[in-house]
Amino acid sequence: MKRRIRQSLLELKPDLRQDVDFIVIARPSTDQMSMKDVKAGLIHVLKLAKLIDSNYDSGEKR
Repeated sequence: MKRRIRQSLLELKPDLRQDVDFIVIARPSTDQMSMKDVKAGLIHVLKLAKLIDSNYDSGEKR
């Protein structure tokens, strides 16, 4: 689980706000998720927190 979250955040790092620190707390069900689902979930919560551009979509910019 940690590996998938870490890799997703590394891929998203160039598009994340650099002026803030944050902590990711994963739910136990995350262990059963695919890499694609983990990344999609992270993108969703990062958009809600306004830590990533709201136009960012599934790892691809529009």
